[in-house]
Order: sequence, then C-alpha cells, then structure tokens
Amino acid sequence: MSKKFLYLAGILLAIIIGTVLFWYYCCNSEAKNSNMESSTTNDLIASIPDDQKTDLITTSDSDSLNNWEAIRENLNANPLTLYFEINKSEVNLNQKDIQKLEKINDYLMNNPDTKLLITGHSDSTGEHNYNVKIGQVRADFLKSHLIRNGANETKITTSSKGPDDPIAENNSSEGRAKNRRAVILIK
Repeated sequence: MSKKFLYLAGILLAIIIGTVLFWYYCCNSEAKNSNMESSTTNDLIASIPDDQKTDLITTSDSDSLNNWEAIRENLNANPLTLYFEINKSEVNLNQKDIQKLEKINDYLMNNPDTKLLITGHSDSTGEHNYNVKIGQVRADFLKSHLIRNGANETKITTSSKGPDDPIAENNSSEGRAKNRRAVILIK
C-alpha cells in the first residue's frame, strides 16, 4: 500500500471515530435523558448555594406565563443599574452585570410584547444641558450593548433625566458617583 492511501485511510478513520464519539456524548438525547432522570429538580436546586437561588427561576409550559411575570417583577424590583465615572459614557461590565443583561435579553426574546426603558442619569456638576446629553449617551451605551447581543432595537426606549432625578445628595463625591448611572426597567 502506498503512503497516500495510508494517510487518507487514517484521516477517514479519525473522522468516523470522531463523529461517532461526538454523537454518543453530545447528541444522544436518550443517554442524556436517562442520566437526568436519576436526579430530580429538587436535588439540583438543593446543590445550588443559597445566595444564588434567588436568581433561579424554573419554567414549565403550564407555568411559563407566571414565571415570566415573576422574572419581570424580580428584574424591576432589582433593576440593572450601571454606574459611570465623571464625563464617561461607557463602563466595563462585570460578570454579574453581564448575567443580568443576558436575563433581560432572554426575557425580551420570549415576551414579544415587552419593551425596555433605559434611563440615563448624571450628577449635578456642570451645565444642565450637558448633563442631560451625557445621561442620554449612557442610556444609548446600554441599548447598543443589548442590540449587539441579540435584542430587538424597536423594543428598547432610551431617555435621560440628567441631574433631575438624583438618588443621593450631590454635595459629596460618593453621592455624585451614585447619581452617574443608567437604569434598565421592563415595561
């Protein structure tokens, strides 16, 4: 036998073995289902640390509407709020923020009549018109992140309240830092 034939036979054998192994470990739903039947949902939930259970919402076909409503209430009760540096309109997202944005995107994709309201804010330092503009740019930053990750642009409304809706006093640097923010709410 020639070297070319042996090489081609080896490649073909590797492809066949790889395909069989891939199918067996990744695509064989019967094997997955039989493994999953051995552990119940309660066992899975019990293995999750208590501080992470609040973010867990299980869904079934009969309860999906109620569960989506619970998710909406949870996200609105604890809205995603990002804080910005002085005169900055972009922020580095941490893992918790990214997970919450993924939940919001998932909610949007599974609830076609839902819309988001993203409101940008600023502190009271400087000119009022500038603060309103930077609040809008902050809200637009979040909107563009959601769109890049699959959200429908027409479902997202942005606005700016500038310095007009503070959550802390603007007479300290800590208070001003809390006021430089963008907040996402589900309508």
